[in-house]
Amino acid sequence: MKTTTRWLIAGLAAALTACGGGLLGNQGRIRLVNATTGLGALDLLIDNSAAITGVPTAAGSDYVLRKADNYSLDIRQTSTAVTLLTTSTTLVADKHQTVVAYNNGGTVAATILDDEESDPGRNKAKFRVFNTATAAADQVDVYLIAAACSTLDGSAAAPTATGVSGLQTAYTELASGTEFHLCVTSAGDKSDVRLEIPSFVLTDKRIVTVILARGAGGYLLNAIVLDQQGAATQALNVSARARVVTNATSPVTVNVNGIDLAVGLSSPNVGQYVLVPTGPVTVQVNGHVVVPVTPLTASPGADMTVLLTGSAPTMTLLPDDNTPSSSTTRPVKLRLVNGLNGITGKATLAIDNGPVGSGADPNAASPYAQVFSSAGLARVEARVGTQLVYLSPTTTLQSGRVYSLFLLGDLANPNGILFPDR
Repeated sequence: MKTTTRWLIAGLAAALTACGGGLLGNQGRIRLVNATTGLGALDLLIDNSAAITGVPTAAGSDYVLRKADNYSLDIRQTSTAVTLLTTSTTLVADKHQTVVAYNNGGTVAATILDDEESDPGRNKAKFRVFNTATAAADQVDVYLIAAACSTLDGSAAAPTATGVSGLQTAYTELASGTEFHLCVTSAGDKSDVRLEIPSFVLTDKRIVTVILARGAGGYLLNAIVLDQQGAATQALNVSARARVVTNATSPVTVNVNGIDLAVGLSSPNVGQYVLVPTGPVTVQVNGHVVVPVTPLTASPGADMTVLLTGSAPTMTLLPDDNTPSSSTTRPVKLRLVNGLNGITGKATLAIDNGPVGSGADPNAASPYAQVFSSAGLARVEARVGTQLVYLSPTTTLQSGRVYSLFLLGDLANPNGILFPDR
């Protein structure tokens, strides 16, 4: 019997060695959190061998075990097996790490978190923020308040975290046991709420990192609430943003998903973004449901434009991407939106006599282009065929901004509006 027991123990040890390169006591633990936008599920390869596969957006994997050692790490798209990033780490016996993958300009970056923060004091919790949107305009303040975030503007509430860009290296120790609304705003602007988590509880001894990532529209935020050595919980935005751009022949009152965007708006005009509920987009114009040319679903944190043209009017839903340019040499994003009435031809865009992009069909938008910034010197023009429909010879294009050039009116009386979307 003793001999049989020894064989069983030896067999178990061999199996553990084969699976992870050593006994449990000599292994480190690592997991993957997918905080990217627009890339889908991700895989993590350790020394070129698949270790974690199919981690969805705004989610995290379980830990996997590997022998304490140095390792190369590859992050890949699950659907295409394209390697997005290669990095490395050192796993330490009985220690935990989290690899957070996120967008950084036009590439993917990763930060490796050490999941070994010491416990907070009695009746305390530890809290920090990781803002993966690190452009200058993306700095945020984070508030923990008792009421809804809609009450924040004008209140005396002070932020728990101020001007966050990137990872806060130090945790803030806070009293535990209270249920909060977690409110994320643009830095210094309480009225600009970019995410609300309505039920956020700091339980006793909790150690938590709130990871912020851009929503589909590039401005509103989603979150992953990451507990040290615990769950990675989605906290997706319940809102998207919508606005009205009208070239209708009469004033319009527009409602999207139950929220009024404009009342009696005359043409030509560009409205401001308004928060609306996520989900399939339903639009009422002057009290009547209007079916879009192409249906659209507002995903968490999306931006969209409701383009109205003609007398009926025709309604087109355009997805907007207000993520800043990923180029340091071409730090401006610009697109052309063709809302001219009564035309069938494509509109084209040029800056300083050079073509930009592939143009825009009627009731459509061109892809965004990354262009040079300019302090009042850029010559921006748009044409339909050979006819000039817009000319601004002294245009300012500010670094970090996102613009849409809306062509409205008709060929006999065209009206171009260069609008800073962000």
